[in-house]
Amino acid sequence: MTIEQVDDLGAMYLAAENDHVRTHTAALMTIDPAGRTLTIRRLRELVRERLDLVPVFRRRLAAVPFGLDRPYWVETDVDLEFHVREIALPAPGDDEVLRRQVARIFARPLDRSRPLWEMYLIQGLRGGRAAVLTKIHHAAADAESALQIVAALTNTTAHPRRRRTSSTADEPVRPPGTAAMLLRGLGAAVRQPVRAVAGLPAALSGVDELPVFGTLPGVRLIGATTALLTRRRRHTPMARSPRTSFNRQISPHRRIGIADVPLEDVKLVKQHFAVSVNDVVMALAAGALRRWLLEHAELPERALTAIVPVSLRDPGSTYDGNRLTAIVVPIPTDVEDPAARLGAAHRAMLSALRDLGTTAPDALTDTIRMVPPPFLVRTVQYLTRLNSWAPLTPAMNVNISNVRGPQQQLYLAGAKVESIVPLAGITDGLGLNLTVLSYHGRLSIGIVTDRHQVPDVQRIADWMGDELAALIRFASSSASP
Repeated sequence: MTIEQVDDLGAMYLAAENDHVRTHTAALMTIDPAGRTLTIRRLRELVRERLDLVPVFRRRLAAVPFGLDRPYWVETDVDLEFHVREIALPAPGDDEVLRRQVARIFARPLDRSRPLWEMYLIQGLRGGRAAVLTKIHHAAADAESALQIVAALTNTTAHPRRRRTSSTADEPVRPPGTAAMLLRGLGAAVRQPVRAVAGLPAALSGVDELPVFGTLPGVRLIGATTALLTRRRRHTPMARSPRTSFNRQISPHRRIGIADVPLEDVKLVKQHFAVSVNDVVMALAAGALRRWLLEHAELPERALTAIVPVSLRDPGSTYDGNRLTAIVVPIPTDVEDPAARLGAAHRAMLSALRDLGTTAPDALTDTIRMVPPPFLVRTVQYLTRLNSWAPLTPAMNVNISNVRGPQQQLYLAGAKVESIVPLAGITDGLGLNLTVLSYHGRLSIGIVTDRHQVPDVQRIADWMGDELAALIRFASSSASP
């Protein structure tokens, strides 16, 4: 039996959840109706056949009594009838109906007494299409791990050789007993003071990089002084962020926007302006958000800031939990011209990447390590809620992720996968999460927002395509960047 403790980031994602915050992610795959029909029986057979390739599908949480330590992952049996479900959309089954249904499913919490994932086969899409929505908790898998799960469940051919079902897939697993978990927790409680003292220099030197805290009087002096005494490297101060509709406390309800653009067009812009694909994504997001803010009469003079996750995973590495850092970067919503906006996004990303590795999430992790586990949930929820507190300046406005996905055609249980749309969670003070993923010549855009803060989120997704078209026109009419 495998038993492994939840990592620091995973513990933070678990602690951040409450009655309106969910910290799972999801992938929505649409299925081509011209290929093999995907049924719930075939989907369950596929998952059962490949359980040994996806360790997280067989892991559930085991809590330590009295919350004395972070929980553990333990292997367990899997009830596929519970985890792999089938639903049908009501007529007319168009994209708007699909988005509403996906938003409802995404808003629901995962059952912590079971492995933290669910899969839905969604039938009844217009044109005979189907979709598969897979939810997985961020404590169990980051974006790169989630892509590995997609790779494990799909094939590059419609008729792959059938794998033998794992011999351990249906074996019941006995979790550690209460006494064993209590002993682990008592050991951790004894070590906690030593851990806190060891982490104190890192936490104090980065205290001004914590969300919101960096804007408080005297905090920057504490960080600078501690860094000087401990000879730790100092980094570029976080940009001050304006307050927007995205920076309020969220409700339990969600809205989802979905769009896609040709990857070839993105690369054309990338080559013409000598920037990266990620720079183009940031410029498209900035342009679309600028239009939304203008339309709602709340465009601030200062640029919005985004928290941008960055993977630390080695190429070709296998699943090993969360390996992420992040950068906090201005996105040029204050620049009107699309080409100038792309240039500003490029310069901002270069500046932020120079400080890669010491940003708000790292400072937050250093601080959380000092917190005794019994107080972890209350501490994390207090810190994350600060970004929505009106008297304070928010540390960031939105979450933007760019993930490189598989470029070859994929098949799920023999059915052709048309698109893969990524979706990620929102929290208090960060009520808009925009994620893009490239797959087989398309760049899919998935936006998750609070239902009440941004009821017209689909307009933001569609406007990203308009922003790309504007850059294409500029590139076509200009001889040089």
